[in-house]
Amino acid sequence: MLAWPILHTLSKDKLSVFLFHKVPKVPDPLVPNDFDLASFESMLDRICKNFRVLPVGDAVDCLRKGSIPRRTACITFDDGYPDWQYGVLPALRRRNMHATFYITTGQFDRRPLWHERILAAVRGLPDGVFDLGYAPLQPILLQSLQDRQRLVHRLELELKYLTLHKREELMQRLESLAGVSPASVPVMSPDALRDLHSQGFGVGAHTIDHPILDYCDETQTNHEIGGVKEQLEAMVAGRVEGFAYPNGRPYADFSRLHVDAVKKAGYTHAVTTHWGVAKPETSVFQIPRFTPWAKREWHALYQVGRNLLTDPMLVPENSL
Repeated sequence: MLAWPILHTLSKDKLSVFLFHKVPKVPDPLVPNDFDLASFESMLDRICKNFRVLPVGDAVDCLRKGSIPRRTACITFDDGYPDWQYGVLPALRRRNMHATFYITTGQFDRRPLWHERILAAVRGLPDGVFDLGYAPLQPILLQSLQDRQRLVHRLELELKYLTLHKREELMQRLESLAGVSPASVPVMSPDALRDLHSQGFGVGAHTIDHPILDYCDETQTNHEIGGVKEQLEAMVAGRVEGFAYPNGRPYADFSRLHVDAVKKAGYTHAVTTHWGVAKPETSVFQIPRFTPWAKREWHALYQVGRNLLTDPMLVPENSL
């Protein structure tokens, strides 16, 4: 990755936080550009070689004290996937690397992640014209794998910025057309979560049903932010101190109202998905993260270097 002298210089007073999601052994044909396990392990080796990886809570303490060591990084994951247990966790253990997993809890009540439901439904749709009966999404002819890949992309774009009620209505219509049930979608089990926690990895909260918080009313917001904390703490019999904003972009996905709600719920820090690094003056309730998805060494060098030079976007915060 970066040569030692350059990284040592650029990382002064800065915290890099890496973000990952699902890491399948083999990419799903419907999302062929997803990070696979081999690419992930290569990235871990680069991180291990060039950074000192700390738990998020420890790094946050360093930020608050204004004493973040050079080349400090954290590794984080969002959502919750059953294949973490067989790929990601062993890869981290082999390298003695810590990571924090921000979990959505709806899946523990038989409500799989909505984007995983899309994949299952698109796989089940018959060839021919697909029409969801939803005006923003025009009918699409399905004849090839590429057609289905494009449909997955369009569905995720169109359904993401909807209320939970409207999104669920369209999801059920999609599953009916495909002849599939949410029950067929693999989910992370409570036992897998407890096992992850018992191995010493961090557990954070990522809402219950992964809504865009800007599309939630006050009652929903408090339920999604406060309720998920209570659920996770009960499941792992321990404190859950970190929160990850769904989709995570300041202004587009969350506002100062949601930062306030996170503080009031008792979290000590929160993470976004805006590129950049955290500095001692950065709010610990808006810690930026980025995904170093490059597979080539020179591209990884460029991405990490650019991120170290990026100041994240932050929403203004109220004093509580």
